[in-house]
Amino acid sequence: MMNAYNMDATSPPILFHASSRRKEKEFWETIKSHLTYKGFYDKAPTPRLLREAQDEYRSIKLDPPLDATGKPLPYPALTSKADIIDRDAIETIDCHALGAPRVLAYEDMYKLVKYLIGECNNDVERLRAIFRWIASQNLKQWHDEVSFNRDSAAYYLARIRAKKANHNQLLQRMCSLANIYCVKIRGYVKGVDYGLGQELTDCDSTWTAVLVDGSWRLLDVYWATCHRVHSGDSSWELIDDGQSDITSLASTPRGHPKVSKTEYAYNDYYFLTDPEQFIYSHFPIDEKWQLLARPVTLEEAKRMALLKRNFFSLGMDIISHPRYVIECDDGEVQVTFSTPNDVKTNYKYELYVESDGGSLEELHNLSLDRYVFLEKVTKENLLNVKMRFPAVGKYKLKILAKEHDERSFYYTVTYIIDVLSPLENCRPLPKNERGEWGPGLETEELGLEPITHDSGEVPTDDGKAEVRFGMSKPVEFKHKLVTGDDQELPNRVIHRVENSEAVFNIRVPDEGEYAFNVYAREEGEKGEYPNVCNYLLKCDEEPEDKHAFPDVGSDKLGPTPAFEDLGMKNISIMPALMLAPVTGEVTLQFKLTHDAVFIPELLLHNDDGSKSDFSEYTMWDILAGVATFYITLPRVGMYSLAIRAKPSVDAENFTPIFHSIIDAIIPKKQCLPCPQQSIDWPPECHVLRPLSGVLAAREMVRFEIDFSQAYELIVTSGNGSKLLKKNSGGIWEGEVLAGNEDSVVTISVRYSDRDDYHYILTYKVIDRDEIVGERLRQLDRYKEAVARAEALREAGKLPKNFDWSKLEDIDDEDLEELENTKCTQTVLTLLTADLQLTSQYLYYGE
Repeated sequence: MMNAYNMDATSPPILFHASSRRKEKEFWETIKSHLTYKGFYDKAPTPRLLREAQDEYRSIKLDPPLDATGKPLPYPALTSKADIIDRDAIETIDCHALGAPRVLAYEDMYKLVKYLIGECNNDVERLRAIFRWIASQNLKQWHDEVSFNRDSAAYYLARIRAKKANHNQLLQRMCSLANIYCVKIRGYVKGVDYGLGQELTDCDSTWTAVLVDGSWRLLDVYWATCHRVHSGDSSWELIDDGQSDITSLASTPRGHPKVSKTEYAYNDYYFLTDPEQFIYSHFPIDEKWQLLARPVTLEEAKRMALLKRNFFSLGMDIISHPRYVIECDDGEVQVTFSTPNDVKTNYKYELYVESDGGSLEELHNLSLDRYVFLEKVTKENLLNVKMRFPAVGKYKLKILAKEHDERSFYYTVTYIIDVLSPLENCRPLPKNERGEWGPGLETEELGLEPITHDSGEVPTDDGKAEVRFGMSKPVEFKHKLVTGDDQELPNRVIHRVENSEAVFNIRVPDEGEYAFNVYAREEGEKGEYPNVCNYLLKCDEEPEDKHAFPDVGSDKLGPTPAFEDLGMKNISIMPALMLAPVTGEVTLQFKLTHDAVFIPELLLHNDDGSKSDFSEYTMWDILAGVATFYITLPRVGMYSLAIRAKPSVDAENFTPIFHSIIDAIIPKKQCLPCPQQSIDWPPECHVLRPLSGVLAAREMVRFEIDFSQAYELIVTSGNGSKLLKKNSGGIWEGEVLAGNEDSVVTISVRYSDRDDYHYILTYKVIDRDEIVGERLRQLDRYKEAVARAEALREAGKLPKNFDWSKLEDIDDEDLEELENTKCTQTVLTLLTADLQLTSQYLYYGE
């Protein structure tokens, strides 16, 4: 029977003889020589380097050294924790251990151990049953050791509560009863009280090494049972946590003492922890018990970044800075970590300044919030933390994380940043409501996949940027653009949904940094729009074009909900936000399930904030179930196009169904207003000529209209009326003499000999000199626009996708022809030439 008073009595000691010591020495020398050759000692240790060293060691397949009894001496295991853990079996063992009758704790310990290992098949399972039972015990429930059987687990637990024993001693006792060979390891630990850079002087901590299935493993049942928490460190002041508004040091209480408490909660991380992770919290006095192929020196251990268990549990790894102190000599620094692609994790940070440092007085009156930029780069599985510092001093950075379904964040890694020189003109970042920049779990849950920007920064080109997301389900959006001083800028962001993509276009007014905030929810959901993604927009130079987007009455372009309600489908080549072709002509097409009537509204948004109505430069028709809209752009500038519709003439109101913005760099070379269509413009009616809605007074005009459903078409002018005739091709045609100035020419239709005529089209009649004068003025506008565009192209400021191939040249013949033929039919022919709608459509950012 075990001696209950000898708490340190565990497994028999390892027995050495000269041969075993010689072989042990050769074993470690062989490993070190190989890893030195491979360069593993050339760099500071990181979890990845140590893990790769373990893998390299395993590849050379050395026989482990043995002691005099044939037991393996301490050596790095040939497998990892993941290789030996059967999760299904462990779950069964855990249920069995947690269901152990409480009465067994009061009886002789061997009865408890016999019960715990009764359903186990190997060393790992036997060890797990003992470990899990001990780790489930809350010491607050065990007291009055005098009344307990001195050979019982209850007696040990009561002594642990009285700080006369510890958890690992109890584990070692119970393992010896289960014939599991284990060793008490003594060394240094980096617990909750450890301060970065602190000397590792207290080596009284203990944990356990255990020999399971022929390999040595590490565990700490005490750290798996409970953890200590404290209220903070009075030597550091929190200045930024990524979410709260912390305006100055005066708002943060100082000098509060550290208050610690113990919380009981099981943590599986400390069961058979891989040694490349265990070394970040447990440093043994005897180097061999690190069980690392590439051991860490005591000096390296003191300098390593402070990595917590959640850093490893969440699958993070160090990329940039293996040591805890980061020297910053230019006021900026970036720390990078790798993150797993199969764990849904949120991150945040806390930034502190040393409270007894010399920078406190300098920082006291500064706004200290928002100097840290934390972003996830989803496609590369990286976490970047970029910091800028307004003053010299020592700062502490803590990274916190949590899996998405957890309620609380946990510390993962801590650094000290020693800022030797501040950043010049250091300004805080724009406010970020989420803490993280860039896409994250919220965008993923909405089925939004970043296409153009999977990190947090978005550079602008001449103040413009485009952000695209792929969409796997319908989503509704809102958004805003905010300056560094928290001013929201209206009409600076516009979005559209096209081809299962959400496209956001942004225009910033000046150089600087801006927060582009995206709010979204599933289509049909009620309530608020959650903030799902924020980007930091950077504009390094003052934009050439400072204009905001036209106010179209909605922050979404493209089809409205009424569009689908009316059974329409957008089949246009052009997007809802477009750079107009060099021809100055645009076409839109909608597939219809039934007929409808439309009213297009085309507005030019002027620099002074006013609007010019150019709706008369639009026409539409419905042919073979497709509604086509023909838009001519007479001026340079930003246009808003709003199309309203209703299912029939008799329906009560027109409803907005489509919004578009058109940016015209070059207008149409020659254009006049279109004919004005009636409110009940019939389907299957297409005007071939004249397409100009302005006719010269007292001149013959030829009409051609494709309208198979008409019984008769009649043209009426100031000189009378004339029926058009249908030719062999089915086209209604004829010539009519236009009336005097300020009159109109109308076209009317009837569908049978019993119907009345009703008009469908109207032309204005003006003096020929006015027509020629307007054409000359339009040529001047065209020449100025071309010259301006060529200057932008030479300066590299013209959009790269602007196609010059269809640019119409201007020569002296154009002007001479206009001047010398004011009263000839040649001019009329030129005026009424068909507008060829063969534009090549150009997309922003494509």
